[in-house]
Amino acid sequence: MNQNDQLPEVDEKLPLRQNLLLGLQHTVIAVLAAIPVPLLIATNVGLSPEQTRFFINAVIFGAGLSSLLMALNIVPKTSPKIPMVMGANFAVVPIASTTLNDAPNIETGFQIVAGSTMIVAILCFLAAPFWIKLQRFFPPVVVGTNLIVLGVSLLPNTFHWLMGDNAYELTESIDHETLLMALAIFVFHVIISKYFKGLLGNLTILISLIFGTLLALSLGMVDFSPVQEAPWFGLNLPFHYGLPKFDLTATFSFLIAIILGMVEISGTAMGIHNIVDKEMSKNQFRRVLQSLGITTFISGLFNGVQPTAFVQNVGILDLSKIKSRFAIATAGFMLVFIGFIPKFSALISAIPDPVLGGLGFAIFGIIIGSGINILKQVNFEGNQNMLIIGLSVGVCMLPSVYPNFYANFPAIVQNIFGSGILAGSLTAIILNLFFNFKEIKNGAN
Repeated sequence: MNQNDQLPEVDEKLPLRQNLLLGLQHTVIAVLAAIPVPLLIATNVGLSPEQTRFFINAVIFGAGLSSLLMALNIVPKTSPKIPMVMGANFAVVPIASTTLNDAPNIETGFQIVAGSTMIVAILCFLAAPFWIKLQRFFPPVVVGTNLIVLGVSLLPNTFHWLMGDNAYELTESIDHETLLMALAIFVFHVIISKYFKGLLGNLTILISLIFGTLLALSLGMVDFSPVQEAPWFGLNLPFHYGLPKFDLTATFSFLIAIILGMVEISGTAMGIHNIVDKEMSKNQFRRVLQSLGITTFISGLFNGVQPTAFVQNVGILDLSKIKSRFAIATAGFMLVFIGFIPKFSALISAIPDPVLGGLGFAIFGIIIGSGINILKQVNFEGNQNMLIIGLSVGVCMLPSVYPNFYANFPAIVQNIFGSGILAGSLTAIILNLFFNFKEIKNGAN
């Protein structure tokens, strides 16, 4: 009898060829899901091409290590041993951007980001054993609303990509050539999304990205000189920008972000456990959150950002019907390898902003769609759940419409409420406590 026949599917070791192909598929989707985070932060703070290249490498490298820790028992008694692909948390985009912009220089900013990330990682690890008792405070109405808030808050970045150098000039209009190119990419993606199925259906963003880059290249909008100048191999070392520094305001903002990340990864983990037919016990909950704490600490160590689970890869897991965690471990190794190739990150950073703008609606719209899908579980009869959603989305839009709305307030208020993601998510949590306290107390929320 084959040894694999005695194992659950999640622990099945696949043939090498199948393992590599599935790992590659997950890797491609993970890279596409990860790169917007460093690109957004780089654009917001004006990182140099070299700094952007290093940041992308650090994030991809961190995604690979995080995925390995989730799939394999590398750190004893902390791995949930599940096929969960990890990557960058979108919730940190406004916080990291603000921290870097407010610092006296980029180096100091990254030192503060690293310090804050490592502190909240330790807190996440310590909170892991108690997290299951706190889950009642984050029912589907809160989780779904948080995802919608996340998508709505990130959508303006699409407009900034489209506007290029005039992103923050509200009196300027978009260039006709840019608009037509972005529209062509947008329509192309819509068409192939309708007709491409299976593997190709999961790679529509990548295919559209290649199409858009080739289109931009034909119009003379792509500069590949940074790719030619970038080395083939680059070693990611801890504390690239120096030893970590600690800032109370920044740490508090990053703490809120990791709490949101813990909520998100808990929901994703439950979905994965359901797909792979593995019990989501208290011990598994603990291991998922402990692994998140460890991977967040490592990300801070290597100058990355807080990781989270990629919902897109859950879809691939369900679609392929292959549940082996070793395929995800293979993807983790591939991501780590890519993290050592500066030419790859230079190629990513060479993609023109209008190309990303043409796909931005899809990239961030999927997040909104995921939130709406979760809200299907919510009861809207005889309660104020609709009001919770509406008010939270409204609050999250304030900083996007009026970036200086909180400019005259203390730094901690600006960091929290100046981020639409944090402000909207906190609103959802507080309003749910106010309106649904009885249900929370009884464990029925």
